[in-house]
Amino acid sequence: PCDHMLVVPRSTEVQAQARIGTVDVQRVRKENTEFKAALKEIDDMVADFERRRDQKQLELQELADELRSVQEQSLAPSVNRVRGDLQSKSQEFQTFIQETFGEEGIIETKSAELLEPIYAKLADAAKAVAKAQALDLILDLEQINPLFVSDALDVTDGVLAEMAKLR
Repeated sequence: PCDHMLVVPRSTEVQAQARIGTVDVQRVRKENTEFKAALKEIDDMVADFERRRDQKQLELQELADELRSVQEQSLAPSVNRVRGDLQSKSQEFQTFIQETFGEEGIIETKSAELLEPIYAKLADAAKAVAKAQALDLILDLEQINPLFVSDALDVTDGVLAEMAKLR
């Protein structure tokens, strides 16, 4: 066999006759009202934090400009005050960035809080569709990135309908 081919031995008759379905999770996120609402809330939150980040960066730039100005004017007391303000604001900015955008930060935590229950419903809906259609496996097309999948395998409509029932 070529070194780029995947060979899967079929050890049982069940493997040879496995029934497979696929779900377009990207489509589910676009069409499911719960996903759309959660993703909008996350997008709005991120936009708000980005505005706050940008404002803090502007304040830092203004302090840096002020520091340069007082240094050029040789105003020692002002230089020390502005330098202290700049260091303090820089530390506040770094803390804000880490607490907001960092690993386990506000955005990541809130995203998980909003999306995990919806992904659990997606899994439950997929299980219900698998049972109803006697499928052995349902693949998330977004995760496996296949080169070709027959439309006949697509069970996305059924999964969306099941998710709507699980509210």
